[in-house]
Amino acid sequence: MNDFSLLLPFLIWIFIVGLCIGSFLNVVSLRGLSGESIVFPPSKCPKCNNKLKWWMNIPILSYLLLKGKCHFCKTPISLQYPIVEFITGAFFLLIFLKFGFEINTLFYLIAFSILLVMSVCDIKENVILDFHAYVLIAFGIIMNIILNGFNGFLFALVGSAAGFIIYEIIARSGYLFAGQRAFGEGDSLIAAGIGAFFGWKLMLISTVLSVFVMAIVTFPYFIFKSYKEGKIKTVIALIFAIFLIFTASYTSKYELLKTFNAAITFLFVMVILTAICAKFILDDIKKPSQNGETSLCILPFGPAMAISFVVIMFFQNELISIVKSYFQG
Repeated sequence: MNDFSLLLPFLIWIFIVGLCIGSFLNVVSLRGLSGESIVFPPSKCPKCNNKLKWWMNIPILSYLLLKGKCHFCKTPISLQYPIVEFITGAFFLLIFLKFGFEINTLFYLIAFSILLVMSVCDIKENVILDFHAYVLIAFGIIMNIILNGFNGFLFALVGSAAGFIIYEIIARSGYLFAGQRAFGEGDSLIAAGIGAFFGWKLMLISTVLSVFVMAIVTFPYFIFKSYKEGKIKTVIALIFAIFLIFTASYTSKYELLKTFNAAITFLFVMVILTAICAKFILDDIKKPSQNGETSLCILPFGPAMAISFVVIMFFQNELISIVKSYFQG
């Protein structure tokens, strides 16, 4: 009998525990938005308010047995429930396989759970509860204290402060262009949490990753939405912005930018062109929507930051090596 066959029952147990915690995270996110206690009342159908029996609360399995509908009123059950349960179970298993029986495994499991709840809240209602972010920051600081003592405390504290300050500067710059914040304070608190766990350097890498993830989702959505609304200037600006990103990435590989003057000139041109694109886009975003509201937030940024946390958690050494090789080579 090999080691894996001995470990397999434990891995299955980890996955099942993750499923159960995922079920609890659904409760935390939904009741956090409604302001209800996460303990009382017991689980019930949000439509007919009938109390759910024990066999209706089995993660994923109950959804399949009930065919995605409430047993009492036949109202469709949101796909959020099995999706969050499966994601939690899968990532609990992956985190354990990556880090094993280490103290940081526990903290990463907690951080992942908190970020998943925050992402669900952000996607559903564009709301990030400050309490969740404070818990994330606290666990990041505690983990680093346990691992590295006072130096770990300073590492986490500086990372947390840097994350919050940098994001607040970016958020408040929105007042210069549109008379409002570019995004909510919740995103700044998530950045503080990422900095508390990984330090200010990886927090900066997280920012780049978050923007990249957000761009993948936002650009196609925003281009389609703008075209549908007849905002041709915005469509052109977004397509041109994509061209600028590819140009910057392609040009940086060659000797053209090795001299200081060439690099500064290129950077200046890119900033000017980006500013022009931003001007077209901001002019359209500032226009009130059908409900009379204006917002610079096109899609929630919190989930993208959560994804960046997960990427750094699994590949932080590889990311550091890539960044070092880029700047040294």
